Amino acid sequence: MSVAPAVRLFPTTPLVLDLTLNGMKEPQPPSLVGDVLILSYKPAHPREVRFVGARFETEDYTVLHPFSRNQYGVYVLDYEVPEKTTAILYRLVVDGLWLNDPSNPETQPDDQGNLISLFAIEKEPPRVVINPHREADGSVTFVFRGQPGRRVTIQGDFNNWDPFVNQLVETEPGLYRINLRLLPGGHWYRFFTDGHRLLDRYNTDTGVDADGQPVSYCLVLPPPSDPE
Repeated sequence: MSVAPAVRLFPTTPLVLDLTLNGMKEPQPPSLVGDVLILSYKPAHPREVRFVGARFETEDYTVLHPFSRNQYGVYVLDYEVPEKTTAILYRLVVDGLWLNDPSNPETQPDDQGNLISLFAIEKEPPRVVINPHREADGSVTFVFRGQPGRRVTIQGDFNNWDPFVNQLVETEPGLYRINLRLLPGGHWYRFFTDGHRLLDRYNTDTGVDADGQPVSYCLVLPPPSDPE
């Protein structure tokens, strides 16, 4: 089972991220834009470099992430920081050679004593929200952000628009979740809290109900057919 459409809302907009990458005239120390780590590299002789990439300790250095070259000759990379990560250890790969990030003076030795570039994360960055989100078991998770300590429910055609049946759980201060199993097909829904009916602000697909009130919409696709 899958859910569509899903809208990815970045804590910083894609436009801001794009401007950051393409507007960089010189390499800079690593930084966070929302939950995205920005790395940059500029060789002394750009024409002599054919490839720049990075490998990360969070992936056991098994995945090579290629940089892109912007209009100013700076190689840039955006890397989504995994959740619950307090430090990013990484190395650059330039034409097959592994090296530390020359724009980052912070390093940490690995088990063999080799110095690895380090970017420390002082505070968990705001996360991308996908709403609704399909889980591996085929269920659907809805997320709501609001004031902490509230009672938040979801009402929709799947529960006869009852605002009291399906209550979200506050998993973090102000962050509420609920996991439901929905039948395949289109579904209309909205959140209910403090006596107010609220659209899902992480889902741009909306419509109106029979009373002309705005509602959010999601499409639950049937599971793929088993091969014969």
